[in-house]
Amino acid sequence: MNKTAIVIAFVAALSIPGGFLLAQQAKENPRPEELNVPGEIETYSGGKAPATNYLYPDNSTKSESQLTKKKNAVGQLKKGLNLKQTKLMKYSQYLQNKKQRGGDIIENLQIHPNRLVWVSEIDAPEGLEVPQKNGNPAKFRKSEIIIVTDAETGTQLSTDIIEQI
Repeated sequence: MNKTAIVIAFVAALSIPGGFLLAQQAKENPRPEELNVPGEIETYSGGKAPATNYLYPDNSTKSESQLTKKKNAVGQLKKGLNLKQTKLMKYSQYLQNKKQRGGDIIENLQIHPNRLVWVSEIDAPEGLEVPQKNGNPAKFRKSEIIIVTDAETGTQLSTDIIEQI
């Protein structure tokens, strides 16, 4: 017998008892029948989906006096940036506006669609440099920056930079 045949015979000798052991365990602990039934796909047509526990739940019934101040939605702007406007709106309205502008829609499923947010539009007429982890800043020419801030907690939820051509 050559070395290859010896190795194959050795491996086979080791794996055969293991195979018998697995077969014995399968006889003693058979697979539960309920695991052999295909699952059902949940759909919600005509009815309401079950309640979801959002990290940022619906707060649309709160008055503006119960929310963070409009002026705190952005904070101090860097030199060369101009605040155009800040609007209070529902998160779903922000997503609709973004879609109308042609932006990619990546909905944050932790935010209830009716959650109130401050949407601030900032003009960067001279461009913008955004620091990156690798140390090389991303550079944008003339741009518009959209910052979405949770109106209740003041947490910044999203930032969009739209480079103007």
